[in-house]
Amino acid sequence: MIMKPEDEHSIIADIIKQRRLPYSFEVEDVDGDKYTIRNNFSSTIVYYKKGTHYYLEDELK
Repeated sequence: MIMKPEDEHSIIADIIKQRRLPYSFEVEDVDGDKYTIRNNFSSTIVYYKKGTHYYLEDELK
């Protein structure tokens, strides 16, 4: 999905604030409430947005 830079910035800011992440990342893909990100260590992480919060898949089980 191609998104506007300001939309991507908003998603990044929300996740960093809520998850208190000490590193930067970029949004790789958005599919509904599923957000795939790549951090500055080249790891891919998937977050799911539920309401106004972002969760890892294991946290939703």
